[in-house]
Formats: sequence, structure tokens, C-alpha cells
Amino acid sequence: MAVNQLKAGAALSYISIGLNNIIGLLYTPYMLRMMGQNEYGLYSLVASVVAYLTVLDLGFGNAIVRYTAKFRAEAKTKEQYEMFGMFLVLYCAIGLVALGAGFGLYLHIDTLFGDTMSPEELGKVRVMMLLMVFNIAFTFPMSIWGAVINAYEKFVFPKAINITRIVLNTVIMVVLLEFRLQSSSNGSADYPVQYGYTHHQCMVLQI
Repeated sequence: MAVNQLKAGAALSYISIGLNNIIGLLYTPYMLRMMGQNEYGLYSLVASVVAYLTVLDLGFGNAIVRYTAKFRAEAKTKEQYEMFGMFLVLYCAIGLVALGAGFGLYLHIDTLFGDTMSPEELGKVRVMMLLMVFNIAFTFPMSIWGAVINAYEKFVFPKAINITRIVLNTVIMVVLLEFRLQSSSNGSADYPVQYGYTHHQCMVLQI
């Protein structure tokens, strides 16, 4: 059964890589045309700043996989559960640290970008910053489950979820971009698209 999981997981990994490449080639030019280079540039700038928070993971995911496999081989079920609880608490603490650091960045947006951006652009940066920071803070505690699944050699489920996420994110963003096109006369239409686009790109930053 583990061999089947390994082969299927490897095949799904290649499918995921292929989808990412195809979507990157076909979808990115469409997204740039629909949103414009200005908003894409704002996202890239904010993402490059917020992405530094991901270093707080410190490689704990690999430790979870290693020690889960070790305890399974030694039939130490209690030790496994204790370790899962410890890492869950640890990741929750890391998530809170990331949230605090991100909120600090949010409070200093004017200091960081005020000299080079207009008030409208600063408003968009604030929305993007909040969404990305909350996404990263939430992702830290949830990342433990992916590590546990991999440690149990269940590779198909997370790979299938990843492929589903890639497809759904793209479909949702196309719908939102078309919604923006249809509602271009309404200034408030920018914010649902901005939210959806930022959420879509936040998924790339997940641990």
C-alpha cells in the first residue's frame, strides 16, 4: 500500500508541477492585462516583505516527519500524540509571533512606502498586508497536519488537495476578474477582486 501511495504521490506531484507551469504561462498574462501592472507591482512589493515571516517555520515540519516515523517504528503511540500536541502549541505561538510582526509592519506602512506611493495605493497595500499576514499566521498551526500525513506515508491526499487548490484558485480569480470588468464603472468593484487576488497569491506563501 505504501508503494502505491508513493507512486501515486509522485505522479500527482508531476501533475501539480505541470499545472503550475501551464497556468503560469496562460493565466499570468491574462491577469496582468485585466488588473494592470500597477496592482501587480503592489502585490509583488508587499509579498516580498511579508514572505520574510515564513522563515519563522524554522524547519519544524521536517522534524515532525522524522520523529513521527521514528515513534511509529518503535510503536510509541503516546509519544506521538504528545509530540503532536507540543508542535501544535509551538506553531500556534509562532503564528501569534508572525501576526504580531505583521501587524507591526501594517502600522508602519506609511513609513515604509509613504514617500513613493499615493494614498490610494497605500490603502490597497494595507488590505494586501492584512490578508497576507492573517493567511500566514493561520497557516502555521495548520501546517502540522500536512507533516503528519506525509509521515504516515499518505501522499495522495495532500497532493490531490494541492491540485484542487490550484484549479479552484485560478477559476475563482478568472470569475473575479471578469466581475471587475463587468463592474468597471463601480469603484467598489476593485476591492472584491483585490481580496480574491491577494488570497489567491497568499496560497503560494503557505508553509
